[in-house]
Amino acid sequence: MKKAGLWGLLWMVFISELQAENESKEEKFIKEGETLNVNCPFSTEKYSYSQKAWQKLIDGRKPVTLALTTSTSGNPSQVREGRYFLEDIPSEAILHVQMTNLQVEDSGLYRCVIYYPSKEPDVLSPLFHVVVIKDPLNTTASDENHTRKLQISTFPPTTTRAQGTLVDRPRTVTKLPPKSTADLSSPGFGVNITNVTDVTSYVFRESKREWERGRERETERKTQNSNQAPGSEMSAQSLMRGSNSQTMRS
Repeated sequence: MKKAGLWGLLWMVFISELQAENESKEEKFIKEGETLNVNCPFSTEKYSYSQKAWQKLIDGRKPVTLALTTSTSGNPSQVREGRYFLEDIPSEAILHVQMTNLQVEDSGLYRCVIYYPSKEPDVLSPLFHVVVIKDPLNTTASDENHTRKLQISTFPPTTTRAQGTLVDRPRTVTKLPPKSTADLSSPGFGVNITNVTDVTSYVFRESKREWERGRERETERKTQNSNQAPGSEMSAQSLMRGSNSQTMRS
């Protein structure tokens, strides 16, 4: 009995696979990221009040149900489960299926079925062999965008860290190119300054000139003092000689 049951199960699997091979297939070639739209016709007399499902067939495994309608009222209904959208239209005898944002790994064999919770489904023709193709143009564009991002990040803007007096955390200050300031004029010296660099040079030159003038005045004062010193010594010696001669006379 056990052997007969096992052979019967194997025979059923063989028959179902043979039926799948004999069923018509419709090829769908779609680029990665695009949307698949298919219509599955059904008999309104038999399946208007039945649940419908979208399934993916995987070799050696039970079909995977990706989306399932819930209405059995015979009225139009819709259901969305993630990237999968089903629209049951009994008045037109069509189950509309939509898959969005297809990826290469979505390639495979799909089918529409009349779903029964307690028994095998009725398969609606045709089966759909979906082949998702990677778009080489999108791949090249993404690589170029990645390269541009790397090039931009390689040359960051020059920044310096500045600590505010009233703010605890440091701020980032971006250096800006030097800008010309308003003309500064000095009527007394006849100087016309057009930018910050000239202002700094001008202040430095004036400070240096003032320091040189101070040194010249100090040198002149020392020279005058040194010239006056011999005359004072000679007058002191003359006084001493006069006092000595008076002493001798007395």
